[in-house]
Amino acid sequence: MYNEKDELMIGHKINIGRGSSRTKKTYPSQILDILDDDIFVVSGPMYKRGAVLLHKGEIIEVSYMVENKGKYYFKAKVLERYDKRIYTIKLKKISDIKRVQLRNYYRFDIDLPVEKDFTIEINDKKEVITENCRTQNISGGGLKLYSNFHHRIGDRVVCSFYINNHKIVLKGEVVRIEEVDVFYYKYGLGIKFIGLKEKDRDRIIRFIFQKERELKKKGLI
Repeated sequence: MYNEKDELMIGHKINIGRGSSRTKKTYPSQILDILDDDIFVVSGPMYKRGAVLLHKGEIIEVSYMVENKGKYYFKAKVLERYDKRIYTIKLKKISDIKRVQLRNYYRFDIDLPVEKDFTIEINDKKEVITENCRTQNISGGGLKLYSNFHHRIGDRVVCSFYINNHKIVLKGEVVRIEEVDVFYYKYGLGIKFIGLKEKDRDRIIRFIFQKERELKKKGLI
């Protein structure tokens, strides 16, 4: 379970969002002090070397990244603005911290073997069709799977694969189908995870961060 006390610390880099969803602008900032569980002092946001003046009582959005877990955000209220010597802002958190539901998750290109089970009914008898597939990409919310079976939108499947020697078995729904020109496979299936346990979702996200770091060290991304 997420514990904000463990994640948001002095020195943490944050982004301050201002405005509506359509006109929102974000500015970099940093946690300078934590006065209470819900009260923080942050560096004043800047834009093109100029101060972005926040006003007392203004409601803003604070977002930040947590390594191996993803992006989080919460609403905050400006309690005070100090700009005599160093421009700083005192904020009060006024909402729960939530994890961003990006499309709502970053999709990472990787080739993983996946065993896909699909149950069909023939003459009132159920039969499970098992197929060995490969992923094109994976995220905390779903995956793109190469397959030779002609699915339909809305088909429910069970996918099994390993993440760092840990077997994950999950249910998914086919939400997108496209023909592909890939060796051994005819279709690319967009599969949305259904009822995925948060511990398994976190395991997948940590795996993606791990693989990204490995690629960066090799200079491949």
